[in-house]
Amino acid sequence: MDQIVKKNAFIVGLIGAVANLALVIYIWQIQAFSSVGLGIAMMILPIPFGIAAQWLSKSSLNSYLSLKQGVLAFFLCMLVIFLVDFIANYLIYVQIDPGAQAIAEKATEEFAQKNENALANQDVFKKPVYSLGSYFTGFISKLLFYTIFGILSALIFRKEAPQQA
Repeated sequence: MDQIVKKNAFIVGLIGAVANLALVIYIWQIQAFSSVGLGIAMMILPIPFGIAAQWLSKSSLNSYLSLKQGVLAFFLCMLVIFLVDFIANYLIYVQIDPGAQAIAEKATEEFAQKNENALANQDVFKKPVYSLGSYFTGFISKLLFYTIFGILSALIFRKEAPQQA
């Protein structure tokens, strides 16, 4: 049963990873590093794919999905999406186009300064660190954070199979 969940989560995760990769490349190509709309889209985009992995798994299991299977489907889907995101961002900003780092920093700093009045003159801009370690930390942090959504949606989707005597 868990093999069906893993297979479905991997397939949906690959589709989500392609969509996320397209958005990452789009942001890089048009240099829209301070776009609030695209930033929100980057944060929301993985969630429907995780829910789709749960729904597909539930459909494949005759409408029965345990909490464990629901969380597993969501988690594996996020794992695939964020692994591709981690690799793509590292390759783009460290290996392929290190010059984009300066452009991204400048755009982010300008955005922070523009909105500084709303934050009562706090120093809100921190220069990002472009290293393998910082990208990996971001990958793990996002994976753990989004797992919370997976648990919540698994609680909604779960339907235990009847016990056989």
